[in-house]
Amino acid sequence: MRTAGTVGHMAPSRSAAVAAVPDELDQFKFGLNTYYDDPEPQGVIDRVLSGKIDSLLAFCQLLGWSELTAQLRGLTPVQGNAVQALEVLQRFVIPEARGLLATTDVGAPSPTQWFWDFVHPRIGALAKPRFEAGFFGDSVEASFKEVNEAVKRLVKDSAGRELDGAALMNTAFSPQSPIIRLTKLETDSDRSEQQGYMQIMAGSMIGIRNPKAHANLDPPSSKALHLICLASLLLHRLDERQHP
Repeated sequence: MRTAGTVGHMAPSRSAAVAAVPDELDQFKFGLNTYYDDPEPQGVIDRVLSGKIDSLLAFCQLLGWSELTAQLRGLTPVQGNAVQALEVLQRFVIPEARGLLATTDVGAPSPTQWFWDFVHPRIGALAKPRFEAGFFGDSVEASFKEVNEAVKRLVKDSAGRELDGAALMNTAFSPQSPIIRLTKLETDSDRSEQQGYMQIMAGSMIGIRNPKAHANLDPPSSKALHLICLASLLLHRLDERQHP
């Protein structure tokens, strides 16, 4: 795990490693006769090329390059189609990767421990391992699922009702008859705050946590961090609710 004291030393090596992977793929060559005439070297070439593609895939996931990640996933495993896979890599994927490298600060560190200490501990416990493994969409999904589950448990315990998603949030935080009161609901400002958080909660379930929305959710790391912070805010606000 990276720490605040080691990030600066790791950045240059990480940058060099990212740049080296497209170069290795660009220089990868093999004889067509060797590949098609003998199944033994064909299998070796397939495995070597698959390994190089997996290395590039890991970096693309880490850096949040969602389009290249999708392309690379479609190329592996290489099984008797190394010629076609290498042509796609060298003509399309590698030039795109080099273009992204020119505009991406690959030496920038991942969030250090202070960030995870800043977010709600339950969000951090779920999101951190996923984020640091490069699964940014999964880290966001897990964060908002935890928000949903926390509200669901309170509603079930208080009202005995089983709800989910936006319907859960609209019922739980309704300014007219809330199951969960975030404010005292004594003033217009109180009621506006209650309604505002109800709408934010419901909108988060529809636009972020919703499985249909999440099917296309493959955010870059920076956007994932913003979304994780939003989930953290909502869970902190839930902890600050008014108690009976």
